[in-house]
Amino acid sequence: MARPPSSPLAVGVAWAYRLMAVSLEFCVPALVGYFLDQRLGASPWLTVVGAVLGLGVGLYHLVRMAETPNLPPPQA
Repeated sequence: MARPPSSPLAVGVAWAYRLMAVSLEFCVPALVGYFLDQRLGASPWLTVVGAVLGLGVGLYHLVRMAETPNLPPPQA
């Protein structure tokens, strides 16, 4: 069964959502690590751990997106 064609707006919103999710995966762990460093006084180790974790998760997600570039937009 063929899928109905998606509108360009739906495709654009789907890609914007994917890119926003990847950017948050890169940034949020480092920011959480920084916040915990300030609260616990473990500077800079939790920030470094958060940055490395965010880098790993973000790169993994980017590789997964590159392997399947033609994902259909979410159905409403």
